Amino acid sequence: MNKIGMVGLGVMGHGIARNIMNGGFDMVLYDLRPEAFADLVEDGAQAAESLAQLGEMTDTVLMIVNSYTHCCNVMSGLLETMRGGTVINMSTIAVDDAKKLAEMAAEKGVRMMDCPVSGGTAGAKAGTLTVMAGGSDDLFEKYKPLFESFGKNVIHVGKEIGHGQAIKAVNQLLVGVHMCATAEAFTMARKCGLDLKLVYDTICTSAGSSRIFESRGQFLIDRDFSTRSTLQIQLKDTDIACKAADAVGAPMLLGNTARELFKLAVKKYPPNDDSLEVVRIYEELCSLELD
Repeated sequence: MNKIGMVGLGVMGHGIARNIMNGGFDMVLYDLRPEAFADLVEDGAQAAESLAQLGEMTDTVLMIVNSYTHCCNVMSGLLETMRGGTVINMSTIAVDDAKKLAEMAAEKGVRMMDCPVSGGTAGAKAGTLTVMAGGSDDLFEKYKPLFESFGKNVIHVGKEIGHGQAIKAVNQLLVGVHMCATAEAFTMARKCGLDLKLVYDTICTSAGSSRIFESRGQFLIDRDFSTRSTLQIQLKDTDIACKAADAVGAPMLLGNTARELFKLAVKKYPPNDDSLEVVRIYEELCSLELD
């Protein structure tokens, strides 16, 4: 592998890039906000002035942006100059959209991998993400050392582009449902007059617990709504999961409910607030007045 290019140095991308550099890889970075990766440049990364320049300087580009539209814009810029090589999409998008990106790349002789990640900003910083890698056997083996620089669990989920997005949709369905269930449970506990810390400690050792309950429950107790994952992103991801299920004829009873709750929360509260803000929907419904 030559230098590794990366597009998207937000809260997830920055942590991933830092761990790749710590793993000994040379990096060339691009983001619309140069200030987002200025510290990485100070520590040895190179900065590309445009997507086209990034495509010229590297034969492998990681992409982690917010939407399919952003992915298309990035691909268009890269493919102006990129010939051969590989684009590794870590953005969460729809299965069919992942396939469209691969077709776009193939027209220029560029290969793709479909590699969404899970583990949040904390996992990105710690290098403990789960990497859901979809793509050919040879590409997976080639890039596995790269993935292991920022991922604790690197899984080859399928040979076809779209397999990564499909399993990420299953994951995000559960995240959305468990997020709403956690909000619902804590609202019930408050209305029952229970000691919330006692509730948290008890449930964490009981059958009703979940990874979301364990990781987010203390934040609800502390009323800590610092942004870790936004309402807007959670709505997008839950919507993708619901549409993926609809496309294959799978029932989505709980998923659709979670999607409607996040849709309502995005309308009522700032979209870039933390996804835990969905709890306020429940609190308003039962007239809980909290700071």
